[in-house]
Amino acid sequence: MIHLNSTRRSAGCVGALGAALLTGCVGAGVDETLLPSRIDYQCSNNKVLQVQRAADARTAAVLIDNKPVILQRAGSAAQEKYSNGSYELYLDGERAMLEKDSRVLFGPCLSGPLPTIRRDGY
Repeated sequence: MIHLNSTRRSAGCVGALGAALLTGCVGAGVDETLLPSRIDYQCSNNKVLQVQRAADARTAAVLIDNKPVILQRAGSAAQEKYSNGSYELYLDGERAMLEKDSRVLFGPCLSGPLPTIRRDGY
């Protein structure tokens, strides 16, 4: 009889511990940055870099001398990169930089705080 009660007690403790662990995993939320389609970045020398990203993030447009320049998404290990062979745009959250023929035109650039949304943890 003593053996049976200790087994029940152990099973109850294991079940309670498992439920507590699962509750901790589901309860925590994570803030995720929502990137608006247009972001105006404030750059050095009081320049403003206007960036308009497509909804699918395959293209981005920048205004240069009041003319839109369309750039295609390019591979990059660290941040978003867009290019058309001459211009290269680097985006990393609130930071941006635009180069033409490897010469910095706009940069360093910062946007204001970007909106976030809380996502439930899993």
